Amino acid sequence: MSPADGDATALETGIILPQYGTEIDTVRDTALEAERLGYDAVWLEDHFQSWIGDPRRATHECWTTLSAVAEATDEIRLGTLVTSQSYRHPALLAKMAAGVDQVSDGRLELGLGGGWYEAEYDRFGYEFREPPAERLRRLAETVEILQGLWTNETYSHEGRHLEIDLEDAFCEPKPVQDPHPPIWIGGGGEQFTLRYAAELADGWNYGTLEPDGFADKLDVLRDHCESEARYDEIRKSAELFVFVGETTAAAEEKRESFRDEFLPADGPSEPREFFLAGYLETAPTGTPAEIRERLADYADAGIEEVMLAVPNAVDDGDESLSLLAAALAA
Repeated sequence: MSPADGDATALETGIILPQYGTEIDTVRDTALEAERLGYDAVWLEDHFQSWIGDPRRATHECWTTLSAVAEATDEIRLGTLVTSQSYRHPALLAKMAAGVDQVSDGRLELGLGGGWYEAEYDRFGYEFREPPAERLRRLAETVEILQGLWTNETYSHEGRHLEIDLEDAFCEPKPVQDPHPPIWIGGGGEQFTLRYAAELADGWNYGTLEPDGFADKLDVLRDHCESEARYDEIRKSAELFVFVGETTAAAEEKRESFRDEFLPADGPSEPREFFLAGYLETAPTGTPAEIRERLADYADAGIEEVMLAVPNAVDDGDESLSLLAAALAA
């Protein structure tokens, strides 16, 4: 079911954990604070180096960190936004995800993507296949393998796009969630990504768009679905940066300070900088009431869940998470 038109309080709301340039205790504490404040989920990105600022900033690996968060928390859902299909053999990923689902007692949300950070691929020895369709076909086959291992006693697979053959493979113990943890596909490509989301996924996620842009993407997603009932089954989400303050000016100052620290003065020049610039341009910014109004526009466009990156949440004395929680609960 979609949120009521323009109702930000009906949105499922998650927090993207601060995994770059922080201590592991900060990541864990932020997850616990999000749970205390009543957020629905916490999310981690899947990178070996930071895509924001200096790539050598401390970067906490997604799945090992997710295990720690799963153990520390009790009720909040937790997920990957999103795991690159290239970085782990699908059979290994099936085992890892089943393990986290077991540790969390069935709270895992598994996000998957085709991968985009070419410099990271090159540095750490992964093949960055071009064109993007080559990565996305492998993404779709990865979903097929995950579902096969999770829902069958044994599973065999003959690779088509992946150089992987499985013979009577199995995943024991299986995930807690039946038939398996929800699978999200992240990305905005209209020919492949949205088609695979329509065919295979439980949820779809994207970022860097205004509400009208999301409405357009959702129209494409609907067209790829075999029926309106299938479209309704898919959870639609937006990944957004958010800057909130007691006043509009205070919130704008937070955004400009972040921009000055992490984007070059003469503008973006590489893919990761263009991504960040896009997130900042579309970031809801203002007082809690203004943020609520802005998120209502996303709900009105058809978005059902938001994953919020809140850069200032780790600053000493900052109350961004509390301000947002109060606004969205009103």
